[in-house]
Amino acid sequence: MNNKGLTLVEIIISLALIQITVAVFLTIITSCVMLNIKSKEKLEALNIAQEYIEKIRNEDYEGFIKYNDSKELYGKYEVDTDINKKNDDSDYLFELSVKVKKDEKEIVNLKTLKVIRN
Repeated sequence: MNNKGLTLVEIIISLALIQITVAVFLTIITSCVMLNIKSKEKLEALNIAQEYIEKIRNEDYEGFIKYNDSKELYGKYEVDTDINKKNDDSDYLFELSVKVKKDEKEIVNLKTLKVIRN
């Protein structure tokens, strides 16, 4: 018997292997795209938080305190700032917390300290 052509079973097996390979690559590509989107979002949120921290830290006492428990919209992000006084004898030591959220989900939470001298 001469087998010059492919049988139907061989063709089906070949197509199944190709389909499995394509499905694996599509899964990997989809995961990479989603990871890229999340990384970009986190980087944007981190930049916004750093910008807010620098802006608030450069304020005098009156300007600094007005950011306590404030919420602002920054594009598609919500920026929550909170200021807590730390105990210190000679100076005012404050902890500044900046949270950046998107769709009620916290993406970044940065904290820093600021000293305001009498």
